[in-house]
Amino acid sequence: MSIAPEIIKAIRDSIKEESQPESVANRLIAWLDEMSSSELTNTEISEHLDTVRKSINIGTILEEV
Repeated sequence: MSIAPEIIKAIRDSIKEESQPESVANRLIAWLDEMSSSELTNTEISEHLDTVRKSINIGTILEEV
């Protein structure tokens, strides 16, 4: 099962609104896509979380606080 285009658009719009790199959206979408097509192990989930976490630009978040 693939992700609905509306969800992909919402993710991309949200990431852009928060001034995050496009790579954050790409990694979230890849993770969701993989979860929708197979059951991930805890290790795989952890790996996806780690790649998403590493792509988030903390500097832009801290500037807003």
